[in-house]
Amino acid sequence: MAALALGLALTHSGAFAAEPSKNAYPGAFDRPPVNEEPALTKDEQSKLKDDLTKARDRQNSQVKTKEATPALKTKSPSGK
Repeated sequence: MAALALGLALTHSGAFAAEPSKNAYPGAFDRPPVNEEPALTKDEQSKLKDDLTKARDRQNSQVKTKEATPALKTKSPSGK
């Protein structure tokens, strides 16, 4: 009987209750804290932009090369 009373006292006191801030999902109007630092510095942004531009140009030149070369004619499996 004492264990039952102790269990009831603990559950009513909120000892086992989850904290509202520790829910699995955020509240509808909860917002993350504002970032104090930018995601990328100016130097990192310019380097990334240069890298992406080079990659785009490299891909465009490969596509133009494929379009410029004529497709090889292959024989059909039937031999005709």
